[in-house]
Amino acid sequence: MPESQIKVRLNPDVTPAGSDLSIVNAARRSFNTRSEWDTPVTDPHHGGKIPPYNRLKPKDKRLLEFLARGMTADDFSSFCDDVDGAISDINREDLVELLWQWRNTPTHDTPFNHTFISFEVQAPIFVRAQLVKHEYLIMSEFSRRYITDDVQFYEPDVWRKAAENKKQGSSDESVYTKVTDWQKYGYSLDTYNQLLEDGVAPEQARMVLPQSTMTEWTWSGTLGAFAKMCTLRLHPEAQYEARLVAEQVYGYLKESYPVGAKALVEGV
Repeated sequence: MPESQIKVRLNPDVTPAGSDLSIVNAARRSFNTRSEWDTPVTDPHHGGKIPPYNRLKPKDKRLLEFLARGMTADDFSSFCDDVDGAISDINREDLVELLWQWRNTPTHDTPFNHTFISFEVQAPIFVRAQLVKHEYLIMSEFSRRYITDDVQFYEPDVWRKAAENKKQGSSDESVYTKVTDWQKYGYSLDTYNQLLEDGVAPEQARMVLPQSTMTEWTWSGTLGAFAKMCTLRLHPEAQYEARLVAEQVYGYLKESYPVGAKALVEGV
């Protein structure tokens, strides 16, 4: 299965830094105040604490939602009412103005960037080429200038049909093609190995390998930076293979920053 070829795991050498509470306190720094985790609830039947023990206080959860949304819950509710009214009145000018105001409402990203998390990713080169575009994420990639063995290729289960309603991307429909065993009987790997046997430098021989060649990289950054990546790559129109990476990254983000990650990626 191609899903099993594309893997993301936490970097075993780097413990995620920061938490939902540290994001809250980074925001409260402006007022020189701090918050603490909510007092754990006690289970009267067993005398123990009910998890999760690291639970934000309701006011701090609302603060993270405000930071991600860029407006208070009351302001957001009022905005939704105004939009609903503009739509029901078919008042296009008012609706456009409201949406532009929403678009220009700044979020408060800085507190989310006082965090750090690192992953190890395995995916084909064409997926890495898409993901490397995201800003503020540090990438250190496996290099075939030095490593010449264990060449593997990404092999999809199906070939997806080109989407008819957009210039790029694919549909959910598979397509029949006469191309079979394209990796096994392709000439790229044989050519690569022959070049190496002839003494060609690996940094030059690697140019004959296809974009389906698997690669690995260490990927590090803040919650804010990874959340922006996930927001774009989890979209239904994002390439399927890139979504596989984003889905796994987002799963880890929610484990380390359950309130902050969800607010940034899924909205409030």
